[in-house]
Amino acid sequence: MTQDLMRSVSCMRWLRVTMLCGSGVLVAGCVATQNVQQIEKLESIADNPRVILMPPDIRYYLLSAGGLPEPHAEWTRLAQDNFTNATQDYAQSIGTDLKTLDPDDIGEVEFEYEKLHSAVGATILNHHFGLTKLPSKGNGQIFDWSLGPGVSRLADEHDADYALFVHYRDYQATGGRVAFAILAAAAGGYMQTGSEHGFASLVDLRTGDVVWFNVVGAGSGEMREESGAAAAVRTLFKDIPAARETGDTE
Repeated sequence: MTQDLMRSVSCMRWLRVTMLCGSGVLVAGCVATQNVQQIEKLESIADNPRVILMPPDIRYYLLSAGGLPEPHAEWTRLAQDNFTNATQDYAQSIGTDLKTLDPDDIGEVEFEYEKLHSAVGATILNHHFGLTKLPSKGNGQIFDWSLGPGVSRLADEHDADYALFVHYRDYQATGGRVAFAILAAAAGGYMQTGSEHGFASLVDLRTGDVVWFNVVGAGSGEMREESGAAAAVRTLFKDIPAARETGDTE
């Protein structure tokens, strides 16, 4: 897609977030972050704990006039690259030893736990942050989630203490979709023009426990741009445990 189209869709994004936050519609999507954590800082038998960044599961889509999501490979790759670079910079700023895994060079084990994390993360969203609280988890008061002890295979293979998983989806509206939304609004109705949402998990590779989890919504940052990716990283990893005490890096 051309840069002109990217700029036009960015304007649609701004309009969407402004209308939603200003009108009170889907207020939850306007919340920057919601997080929970089990540890205050990273620990390791080594001098500095090592964290591996799993290939970020970031996907961009275009919503057609009829509302069907169409994958946008170019925007997805751009966002993934910008996000990975920004995460490396952020890790360095908070003193974290971060190893980034190449998405084109991962094995079956990494792929297996990427899929498992997406499933577990979605469950955490529904049963910890969502409306369907589980009695076995204290109706949302107990945060006790795990990818299982088998994840220690990642620790052995990559000489790491923790793994950082990221799941993010961005749905951008086409011009046709926005036109229909304007007509619907004029008639007193509502039509969704897109959405952004994601979550990140820090997993202890010795136990498999999810020791930190953060949820983000609309307005976290435009990852197709380097500055936007940096903003998204600061938002997504806000209050993430580090190897040393840090101040606000924003």
